[in-house]
Amino acid sequence: MLKDSIYKEILDLMISHRRWFHKYPEIGFDVHNTQKYIINKLMELKFDSIEAVSGTGIKAVMHVSPECQTFAFRADMDALTLKEHTGLEYASQNEGIMHACGHDAHMAMLLGFARWLSDNRDTLSKNIVLIFQPAEESIGGALPMIKEGVLENPKVDAIFGFHLFPGIKQGSIGLREGPLMAQTCEFDIEFTGKSAHGAMPQDGADALMAASHFVHSMHAAVSRRLDPMQRFLITIGRMQAGERRNIIAEKAVLEGIIRTFDENAYIKVKETLLDFLNGLENTFKVKTTYSETVYYPSVYNDPGLVKSLRNILSSEMLVDAGPFMTAEDFSFFQQKVPGVFMLLGTLNGQKSYCEPLHSNRFDFDEEVMMHGLKVLIKITS
Repeated sequence: MLKDSIYKEILDLMISHRRWFHKYPEIGFDVHNTQKYIINKLMELKFDSIEAVSGTGIKAVMHVSPECQTFAFRADMDALTLKEHTGLEYASQNEGIMHACGHDAHMAMLLGFARWLSDNRDTLSKNIVLIFQPAEESIGGALPMIKEGVLENPKVDAIFGFHLFPGIKQGSIGLREGPLMAQTCEFDIEFTGKSAHGAMPQDGADALMAASHFVHSMHAAVSRRLDPMQRFLITIGRMQAGERRNIIAEKAVLEGIIRTFDENAYIKVKETLLDFLNGLENTFKVKTTYSETVYYPSVYNDPGLVKSLRNILSSEMLVDAGPFMTAEDFSFFQQKVPGVFMLLGTLNGQKSYCEPLHSNRFDFDEEVMMHGLKVLIKITS
C-alpha cells in the first residue's frame, strides 16, 4: 500500500495531471495533445511497452510473468462540447470544450497508478495493462481498440474501470453485481412528405404532423408490446422541421435514444417503433427512414469479480449503486472479458461539490482521486 512518506507526493502528482487535462480538454478521437502528454509521462516509468491504439488511444503494458493473470485498467480521455462556468484557475483554455464528466480525474488516477506500479514493480503478482481510451462521449472508442487487439498480447483476464459520480458521497465506492448501466441506442428518424401551401394542406403530406404524432404516441405503442416488468426508456431530445410558418413541412428529423437492460427488450422496442413508423407512413402518406448512430451494450459487472472486490474493500467504503439508465462503452470490454465498472463518489455538500455530471459547473475535491488510487492498488495486490 501507499506509505505515508509518498502519499502527498503521488496526490500532488495526480492533481498536477488532472489540472493539465482540465485546462486543455479535447473531444472524440481528436485527443492528440492529451495522448502526447500521457505517453511522455508513461515513458518516464518502467513499462515494457507503450503504444498508440486506434490512432489516439494508448496501451501500456507491464509484464511480470506469462504464468500470472493479466489485469487491465481503463480511463477515458475525451471531454464534452460545453462552455465552462466553474471560474477555476485552470479552467478550459479550449473554447466550448470542458471536462465536465470527470475524465480528467480518470486519466490522472491511472497515471498516479502507473507511478505506483513503476515504484513497486518488483512486488507485483499480475501483469498490468493500462488503457487510455478516446471517444467515450461520442461514437465510442472502446470497440475500435478491441478490434485492434488492446485486450491481447498479453491476453487480459479481467478489466476494471472507474467513473466519478456526484450521486454518492465523497470517497465511497458504488458497486453492483450484474447490470449497472443501460444498453443504449442513439437513433435518427427522417420523415419525408410533400410541401404545399399552409392554406391548402390537402395538396401536401405533412412531415411535421407525422413526426409530432410519433413523439406524442410512441410510449403508448411500446408499452402495449413489452412486458411491464422490463425496464426501457425512449427519449426524443431534438426535432427539426419545416421552412416557413405558412408552408406544409416536407421534411422533419427526430433525434432520440433507447435505453434498456436486456437485448431482447431492445429488439422488441426497435421492432415496435419500426411498426409504428410503418403505420404513420400509411396514415400521413409520408416516407420514414430510421438509422442508428451509436450503440452501446449494457454495463454488466461480473458477479465473481464483484464478490472478490467486496472481500478486499472495507464495507464502510462500499455502497450499493444502480442500476442506472445512463450508458458507457466500457461495456464493450466486458463483452470480451470479465469486468467491473465502479463509481467513485464525489458528493460533498460542505465544499459545494454537488453539480451533476455534464454540468458546466461540475467540479470535485481532488483528494477523492486518492480514494480511487487506493482501490486500484488493492485490486492489484
